[in-house]
Amino acid sequence: MVSTLVILAVAALAVACAYGLLRSGYPAIHNGHDWDEKKHDIDVQIFRILLDRNEELQLRSFLSRDQFATFQKRRIRLALRMLELVDENAGMLMELGRLAKIKGDPALRQKVDELIATALQLRLNLFLARLCLYLKWFFPSATVSLPAFEVRYQQLLDSLQGASGVAA
Repeated sequence: MVSTLVILAVAALAVACAYGLLRSGYPAIHNGHDWDEKKHDIDVQIFRILLDRNEELQLRSFLSRDQFATFQKRRIRLALRMLELVDENAGMLMELGRLAKIKGDPALRQKVDELIATALQLRLNLFLARLCLYLKWFFPSATVSLPAFEVRYQQLLDSLQGASGVAA
């Protein structure tokens, strides 16, 4: 009985993960001009500061326990919002890649496939980063390491530059 419930819970979690990675909860784009208008500018340095362990230790030493918990939750909430914006960017780029594949330009096919694969990998890292941040939300004193999403994000932007015909 217990093993059945565990299997059902794991299956439900797998379906939720797949849905989260493949959903299209981002603004509709039809061409590169739409991408330029709707993309979110993300400052990775701010994200790093929000999650910097040294900054956290400094805040912990200067603030009371209650003040630190409140402030830390605000920082985590802001980091989660930034992850949402990066996720929207990745989703829009996946859509832009899909549209480019429909055009059928054989010269861009490999670059577009790389763009879509990188965006999907980034979205998986973002999902893991959210899980880590939620753990940090519920256990503020715990040390939680995040996946290196900014590397994937930069790779995604580089892939877009390499497939410059996609944005046209």
